[in-house]
Amino acid sequence: MPVSRKRSATNRTPALAGKGRQPRADGDATRIEIIETAGRLFAERGYLGTTSKSICEQAGVNIAAINYHFGSRDGLYLAVLKEVHRRFMSMEFLQELSASTLPAADKLHHFLVELVRHVLDADNWTMQVWAREILSPTSLLERVFQEETQPKFEVLATIVGEIAAIAPTDPRMPRLVLSVIAPCLVMLIVDRRCATPIQPLFAQSPATLADGLWRFAMAGLADLERA
Repeated sequence: MPVSRKRSATNRTPALAGKGRQPRADGDATRIEIIETAGRLFAERGYLGTTSKSICEQAGVNIAAINYHFGSRDGLYLAVLKEVHRRFMSMEFLQELSASTLPAADKLHHFLVELVRHVLDADNWTMQVWAREILSPTSLLERVFQEETQPKFEVLATIVGEIAAIAPTDPRMPRLVLSVIAPCLVMLIVDRRCATPIQPLFAQSPATLADGLWRFAMAGLADLERA
């Protein structure tokens, strides 16, 4: 099945860049501060190693604030995981990308640049929280997958489907989407400080790394009939 591997040089959408980290507009400064503080502590100590007391002390709030804003410590952790997902790849970014007039190949390239940008951000606590959750999942992970991952998977499937000329519901779609994002998932859980074969990848720019991953993904989608 022929698939174009050359991205269009026209009709770029610079406004899409960075849409994954747009600030929230709910105006609840206390709630946001608690999430930020909890996120940093969960990233550093893990879910089991982080107490409500330590979160409130560092956030400068009363311990009752957690129950008021989130219902419980689990409710706070769920809010942190959802915030991680939102910053990692927001639904708004994906929907705008999918609905844009860009060629499907360019849409996939924009997606990978955004994904890689977050994976390579060593100072981003959100990636550390997500890596911990994947390696040592809590009972909340399934809910996050259902409420956050599945809707985004469906949007990405429409982009991949455009490229491969198959329906998003095609039985082959899960493995096609996985083949696109798998390299980033591996980099997410590998300690970049360790001398592994993929360590040099962390020194690349997001654009360079994303472009390489995009070319491999496009080559695989071009050979779909053998998949």
